[in-house]
Amino acid sequence: MARIYATVTCRHRWWLKYYLAGVVLMCHLSGRDPHPGRVMRWIERGIVIEVR
Repeated sequence: MARIYATVTCRHRWWLKYYLAGVVLMCHLSGRDPHPGRVMRWIERGIVIEVR
């Protein structure tokens, strides 16, 4: 039986931490919760997964 090896690398784009910090700041300032679907969409765009 043949073995297959893979390396999975997860990283975030440079802007994701600033986006999330902005979301947290606006939540504290406005007292409202963010739209979960919209935040999740930007998180999915900001995380990069590479399989080698």
